[in-house]
Amino acid sequence: MTKIDPRVLKTKRKLKSAFFTLIANGKLNSINVKDLTETAQVTRGTFYLHFKDKETFVKAMMTELVNEFFERSIIERELPDGNIQPRLFLTNVFEYVDERPDFFTVLLKEDDAAEYQRMLSDKLHSYIEVYNETTNQKTDHNIPKPLLMNFMIYGVLGYIDQWLRDGKIYATHYMADNLQKLLDSAVIREADLTGFFVTTEV
Repeated sequence: MTKIDPRVLKTKRKLKSAFFTLIANGKLNSINVKDLTETAQVTRGTFYLHFKDKETFVKAMMTELVNEFFERSIIERELPDGNIQPRLFLTNVFEYVDERPDFFTVLLKEDDAAEYQRMLSDKLHSYIEVYNETTNQKTDHNIPKPLLMNFMIYGVLGYIDQWLRDGKIYATHYMADNLQKLLDSAVIREADLTGFFVTTEV
C-alpha cells in the first residue's frame, strides 16, 4: 500500500478548511483559486499540483462530503442469510448536519449545487433499493414506488432545510426522533420501509 506524503494530506486539509470558510461567507460559484489559496495559506502552484482548476476542486470537495455523510449515517447489519442490510441512522444524520451546516445550506439552496443534491438523493435511493432487496415484504403498491421514493427523500431534505433555516433551535436527537415519528406513517408502510429509518442501532 502506497503511503501518502504527510505534506499532501496537510495541504488538502488546509484547502478543505478554506473551502468551509469560503462557503460560509459566500456562494459556491463565487469561490476562486485566489481566495482559496490565500485562506488556506498555500501557493497557487501548490493548489495546481493537486487540482486542475477550481471546478475540479469544488467537485472533489462536494463529492467527498456527500460520501462522508453516508459513511457517518448508514449503519449495516448482517442478516441470517448473510446479506447486508443498510439503514439510515437518523441521529447520525443530524449530528453530521450539525457539524457541517454550511455544506448543507449550499447543498439544499444553491442552483450551482443541484448536481450534488442529485448525487446525495441518488445514493440514498440506492441504499433504499438495497434495503428493499433484503426484506421479504411484498406489498401491492397503490402509489407508484418512484413517486413514494421521491416524496420521502425530498421530504427528509426539506425537514433538514427547515431546521437549518430556523437556526438549529432544536437538539439533534429531538429532530431525529420526530423525523422517525413522521416517517412512521402509512406512506412509509406503503413503501415497505418501516425499518429503514432508525434512531437506534438495534
